[in-house]
Amino acid sequence: MAHDYGSHKLTEHGALNHVPVYRSRPVRIALYYALGGLIWVAMSDRVLSLMPAHSYTLNRLMFVCVNALLLYLVAARYMKTIRISVAAREEALVRARGYFESSVEGIISTDSNGMIRQLNPRGQEMFGYHEMELVGQPIEVLVPQRFHYRHEAHRSAFFAAPRSRAMGRGMEIAGRRKDGTEFPVEISLNVVHMHKGKLVIAFISDITERRAMEREARRNETVDALAAVAAGIAHELNNPLAVMASRIELMLASDQDLSVQTRDDLLVLQKNIERASRISHNMLSLARQRPGSRQTVDMNVAVEEAMLIVGAEAKGSLLRYETILDRSLPPIMAEPTGVEQVLINFILNARDAGAHLIRIETGPMPERAGHLRLSISDDGAGIANDVLAKLFQPFFTTKAKGTGLGLWLSQRIIQDHGGSVAVESEVSKGTTFTITLPTMGESSGHVMPAAREERPAPAQIAAARSSRSGR
Repeated sequence: MAHDYGSHKLTEHGALNHVPVYRSRPVRIALYYALGGLIWVAMSDRVLSLMPAHSYTLNRLMFVCVNALLLYLVAARYMKTIRISVAAREEALVRARGYFESSVEGIISTDSNGMIRQLNPRGQEMFGYHEMELVGQPIEVLVPQRFHYRHEAHRSAFFAAPRSRAMGRGMEIAGRRKDGTEFPVEISLNVVHMHKGKLVIAFISDITERRAMEREARRNETVDALAAVAAGIAHELNNPLAVMASRIELMLASDQDLSVQTRDDLLVLQKNIERASRISHNMLSLARQRPGSRQTVDMNVAVEEAMLIVGAEAKGSLLRYETILDRSLPPIMAEPTGVEQVLINFILNARDAGAHLIRIETGPMPERAGHLRLSISDDGAGIANDVLAKLFQPFFTTKAKGTGLGLWLSQRIIQDHGGSVAVESEVSKGTTFTITLPTMGESSGHVMPAAREERPAPAQIAAARSSRSGR
């Protein structure tokens, strides 16, 4: 539509379905035939005037018949030429209309004043308008308000030196739908020269999906980099953890007289070393893109075990924990340490947000059969809307000493289990994280348990794991 034949397909209103058939060539042929006929008649009269008088009537009758036959042949050929020309133009019109209506890109035509003349069906779907709502409106209707001034300047510069080209190269271009929402677009501009000025045909592509794929590719690159970092950290952690585990094991096994409090403290340290070792093991699994060993897990038990680790600090403070657990929930197929890590991370985040009450609730997911729901709510400072969109991005944090990896890793672990994480928050009123996970029957269809296959632990801390309790 950006070529010369487009000038025969658009009326002054830019509508393809009201196209006049220009007959300049058939009219020109008709003039040639009429001129030839007049010359022929004049010559015929001249020839007849030179003939004898007694044969004038007969010869004139003969010339009239010949002229009538020639006129018929000329008219027949002329009508055939018109029919062929009209059929060709109508076929070209139908073909152009088909291209216009079936295009996967939005097509908008505007005049030199920036007024919309036409919009194809894909453009109507893309922007949410009917064509008649836009015809005669300025093109800025489809541009976000903050870009209006810049767009008008670009449009004026384009018409000063019009040429077919991509629009806004090197810039972020957005379109504005009827409901006010915005979406990223790519636009190519083509100029059509009309009898009454120029038309600009804009081909518009919605690149939302492509941008999402680009973000996903960048995220995967980040994940790969983090995986390498995680593998290095996990490897370096194993050595000091093994030393601490072996020393505590020796102290507990020795005959020295330890007080009950000291022995209890050593057991707590031993349990947390084991947990740190399991987290290190999970980081390695995450780095290798392989899920850890799966087994049946009661989500209520997982909540209670997480509370044993983080709940002690609530004693003597203003922080309170409240649990509402549905004991009828079916188990899930999960990696226990990963689930525990997620719960502890969300609970500690709620604590760091200045919460006075943290409520943990489990229950079925009414909207999704075969799934359970776990929510962690707090009455802390809440999260601003602009922060919510970035909350699960790696390295993004609002904490002065945060790494920005906790929520990202938590979401990754839940997604690895076939679940999802949602967050709702209101500034100064608190935040709620909701985890959705498939239960045993549902998850068995897409998560294969690792047949109780445990990766071997480092030799130095194998002894420490032999006394592990609660699992």
